[in-house]
Amino acid sequence: MNGVRFFLFISLITIYNTTAQQSHSSFSAHKSLADAIRINNEIIEGRTLFFEKQAEKKPLMFQKTKLRVSELNRLSNNLSKYIVELQSKVNTERVLYDLLESEHYKELLFSYDNALSYKGKKLKRKIDSLYNHALKINVHKLSQLENFYEARFNTEGDFFDSEQNKLNYFDYLFHDKSNYGIMMAMNYLLLDVKTFQLLYFGSVMSY
Repeated sequence: MNGVRFFLFISLITIYNTTAQQSHSSFSAHKSLADAIRINNEIIEGRTLFFEKQAEKKPLMFQKTKLRVSELNRLSNNLSKYIVELQSKVNTERVLYDLLESEHYKELLFSYDNALSYKGKKLKRKIDSLYNHALKINVHKLSQLENFYEARFNTEGDFFDSEQNKLNYFDYLFHDKSNYGIMMAMNYLLLDVKTFQLLYFGSVMSY
């Protein structure tokens, strides 16, 4: 009997340690993404100010660039704010500590037949707006910009899983439809938005 109790005790300790490690790992991954997004926001703010000042000094050279940057920032911020709004409806801590019903986040973005919900369609429209603007502002057809927005913002593109099964954009983006999986995918999408802004700024500053 004592042996059984000891085995149960060891099993409980093992489960607790495993769960604690998973929670710590999940929290660390989420924090790393949040830190990267915050740093990118700070850099974007500085680069935007640079273009505004250059447009004042050299209006003929930088006026068009300023307008493109301004619209890029507007659409990027519009999408970013909506992602943050969706995240706030779920609450990060409740996801990290598994306090939500298993398909809570999925039901926010998808309907019962796996089609996009109203909020999912709204997210798609905002991604499409950013993608269409990205096509317009890539006037020099730079491959690093094109490869980035085609892979991350083209909701009409073809995507494939590890077994080469064809997927639509949202099934590819949210291949893990658990609460944690969708939350992290949304964080990565938010980071992609910020990264594209910086890629575009870098490309403009290089010519």
